[in-house]
Amino acid sequence: MARKLSHLAALILCVVAGTARAEVQVGDTITAANKEKVRGLVPDEFYTYAIEDFPDLSMKIVATQDYPVHPKYVEATVQFACQATLDEKGTLKNYSAGQPFPYSEWAKQATHHRCDLTPDDPQFALKLAWDVNYRWQGGSGFNLPHWGFANLRNKGREQWRLSQGEYRRTYFSARADLLPETTELEKGTNVEWAEYFDVKSPFDLRGTMFLLYRYRDGKDDDTWAYIPALRRVRRIAATQKSDSLLGTEFTLEDFYCFSGYVWDHSWEFKGESTLLSVPDSARTCFPKASGAISARQMVRLGTDEEWRACRFDPYGVMPMVGESWQKRASFELDDIPKQEGHPYSRKKIWYDKETMSPGLAVAYDRAGKVYKLIGGVGRWSESSGIPENKGRQVLLGTSVMIVNVQSGNSNLGQFDGMNAMEFDITESRKYYDTTKLKTTGR
Repeated sequence: MARKLSHLAALILCVVAGTARAEVQVGDTITAANKEKVRGLVPDEFYTYAIEDFPDLSMKIVATQDYPVHPKYVEATVQFACQATLDEKGTLKNYSAGQPFPYSEWAKQATHHRCDLTPDDPQFALKLAWDVNYRWQGGSGFNLPHWGFANLRNKGREQWRLSQGEYRRTYFSARADLLPETTELEKGTNVEWAEYFDVKSPFDLRGTMFLLYRYRDGKDDDTWAYIPALRRVRRIAATQKSDSLLGTEFTLEDFYCFSGYVWDHSWEFKGESTLLSVPDSARTCFPKASGAISARQMVRLGTDEEWRACRFDPYGVMPMVGESWQKRASFELDDIPKQEGHPYSRKKIWYDKETMSPGLAVAYDRAGKVYKLIGGVGRWSESSGIPENKGRQVLLGTSVMIVNVQSGNSNLGQFDGMNAMEFDITESRKYYDTTKLKTTGR
């Protein structure tokens, strides 16, 4: 009899939990008192570390919005449909622009289902990883004229460094926005994208710069760093992409949840689900909150007060207080590094199905234990209020965060003001040049 009652109690709990999830509605505010409502709508690891024991929880549930892909990206998907292939290494071949392997519903319909990517494809997960890599990202690239980056420890109770600087990434190929004339910013280029990263404060890091070229044919990145203490430019080996970046919890591969070599990792598709995420934040945070911001370059360094315009908690970095969360169709794509000695055994990554943009990720250590939580907050270009974003139809970032749940260390990057400003080839070639590192650094 007792056993039957136990089974009945368990069944009732399951039914109640399922009902609670179903009751999450637009207009709800999820607090510590009703947190069970979102169990199952966030990854279990995030619930355990960022929600379950957080007393100040305040997640606003807002209506799910549509973020349609840009017509130029649709045009490219149709024009180059069914041409992309993978070689024996897993490198993408015969690709020009658009979604390489039609997976999104709009892509399948636009290509009249001639070469739909379906789970029965033996290379399904790898091809989906390439779709994510070549998702629509505004066409030209991203410009962060001003970013801030905080180092915290003791579960966010102590912030011991705040860095500021600028970042830019420009796409040289697969440019759907340049159709019908071309898909290349520079004719015959083998560069997928180039990025530049400049630290302007604090004093001991000021002048540190990075320059990176990503190539289309599987060639290792060319990466350079200018180190002020050495007063010279150094090359960075490809294997260092899994190392800590400037003493933070981030590696170069962790940005955008994954920004490494697709072919140098194994991929596993873990299915689709409905999850909460923040694709279009309603908050005005750093540096936009200061009012002193330019689309092209940093106006001035921000103050500590301006940095704290928006609260991030727990761990001093998570967006669990005051953010606007939507229920989104998502899919999980797990990354398993092939590199021997890589700090991660696996990284679970959840992507937004409509936009293919990354949302949340969980990295596991070599022993298979939860190691790091990674996430980001987005802003729809059309609601950003930034003229350079008008008509881009792309989800941009306003912040990124990472938590080492084993050590209690964490990092928060804020860059509310990210834009999709275009840069021509002449300016780009001057910008993405090691000579700039040397002359600017000196």
